[in-house]
Amino acid sequence: MRFRPPRIARIALGIAVASAGLWVVPAERVQAGDELVPDLAMAPLSEFRIERVNGRRLLRFTAMMVNVGTGHFELRGSRATTSDPMRMSQVFFDTTARNAMPVRQSPTVAVASYAGDGHDHWHVNEMMRYDMWGAGGTFRGAKVGFCFLDSDPWATSLPGYNGPFYRSSMCSTNRAILSNRMGISVGWGDEYKQYLAWQWVDITEVPPGTYYVRASVDPYGWFTESNESNQCAWARVRFGSSGSVVVESSGRTCINDISGSTFANDIAWAYEAGITVGCAPNLFCTSNAVTREQMASFLARSLALPPAAADHFADDAGSIHEADINRLFEAGITGGCAEGRFCGRAAVTREQMASFLVRAYGYPAADRDAFVDDGASIHEAAINAVAAAGITAGCTSSTFCPRDPVTRGQMAAFLHRADN
Repeated sequence: MRFRPPRIARIALGIAVASAGLWVVPAERVQAGDELVPDLAMAPLSEFRIERVNGRRLLRFTAMMVNVGTGHFELRGSRATTSDPMRMSQVFFDTTARNAMPVRQSPTVAVASYAGDGHDHWHVNEMMRYDMWGAGGTFRGAKVGFCFLDSDPWATSLPGYNGPFYRSSMCSTNRAILSNRMGISVGWGDEYKQYLAWQWVDITEVPPGTYYVRASVDPYGWFTESNESNQCAWARVRFGSSGSVVVESSGRTCINDISGSTFANDIAWAYEAGITVGCAPNLFCTSNAVTREQMASFLARSLALPPAAADHFADDAGSIHEADINRLFEAGITGGCAEGRFCGRAAVTREQMASFLVRAYGYPAADRDAFVDDGASIHEAAINAVAAAGITAGCTSSTFCPRDPVTRGQMAAFLHRADN
């Protein structure tokens, strides 16, 4: 099943990311007018290698964002004082001539931050994003800020191609500046070589195997472009416990960790029902373990639980899931992991999930024992109840694997079956 999460999910993620950084969110994304519009895309990923540094294993690779539109892609930053965030606006022209004046300047969600990656200059946060996924889970790349410029010619035959213009000096090494400027000209790209700071995914704790690596430009849809279907490049790579990595295949489409999953239909239902916006743009983190706080939000949305009247746990302050955790407590679905504590970051096991579902949906007691491996579990009655209700068939025909963590894909399936 080919699956692309609804555009509203990507927008919601973008707003959440922006809000977490105290960024300004415009009321509505401005659409293009008569001006020339850029088109950001990704060149193929290349130069994969594994580096060992201080006991860590880093999967390094080269990525390049390119502009194949009719207009230059330019952002200009401004702030009133040095204590304010550097907010970025997108600038539009009606010609690619270098002496052209802007015809429109549109505020965006994006902000720039100084340094943060060893380069000591300004970067636009979340301009590109690197993600990797496979059976071992979904993992994010380290680099999050980008000073972009005309580093490499890409499509010199494009109408409007006018040579390079944007330079690294425009990003500025001055921490105290109140404005800056970055861009990529028509037909040019900005390449990030595999040896640069933070240009990697940490695979130290990742099991050997086959994984997809995806790079995406403008992943949250913050900027006006002529085409939003060409913003990704990916490579299927295989690595073992040694230092070698093999690229098995590659492409330039926005693949995800959902379409090839046995839970694709369940995940699609969760998106459409408003239960999730995913873990990242066009990603669900399907094979990652569900944490207790994530489970609280999944259940609170699925059940449409009312707001809680009080705060019931001391260890969830600052969690984006705190309100949903309190909803679950007042609905009688959880009592926490200990007195006054919820343990929100702990993974949910399959046996715990059975009890959560029984309390949430009120399944009656079963009249038979469905599995042979849950005899010592305090959740055995709940396990049998969800089996009798058709929510689970176990991990095999006779076992439930009660201590195994619940993945996000499995969680979507449990909730989908419960909803039906």
